Amino acid sequence: MTTKGHISAALILFVLFAAYGFQATTIPMFPGQEFEPFKPRTMPLLLAGAGLLLCVIRILQLMRAPQGEVRESVFAAFDWKPAGLLCLTMLAYGFAMIPLGFLLSTTLFLTAGFYVLGERRLTMLLGVSSSFSLVFYLLMTQALGLYLSPGLWWGA
Repeated sequence: MTTKGHISAALILFVLFAAYGFQATTIPMFPGQEFEPFKPRTMPLLLAGAGLLLCVIRILQLMRAPQGEVRESVFAAFDWKPAGLLCLTMLAYGFAMIPLGFLLSTTLFLTAGFYVLGERRLTMLLGVSSSFSLVFYLLMTQALGLYLSPGLWWGA
């Protein structure tokens, strides 16, 4: 990719982060929240600001680089297959949460994630994922008093 292509990509990201930051300003708040230090808008605005800053830094780097001296991206050597599979497992986790409930869907998600990352011992896959899911479930429900859905299939 040429320097112009890299600058164009950075400018497109800049526009997307600016639009995201603009949309973050429209997040509704409850009365009185405007005086709190951490509001519903805080993290989205910080993410948008960080993205804008990184885009500006990258554009300035590219503008200062001599023509033809732009290095290839470090992402060219990245192993995309496990990353894509992990994204698919996260998507499946989101869809499985309501019918299967927190405990079972989290156990399946962690098992699939460990498998994608290379773990093949069944005792390690099931043991770690189920014990972590159970401890986290108990911590959230018993210690913090949060409600985590048991799932439609479990409750039926």
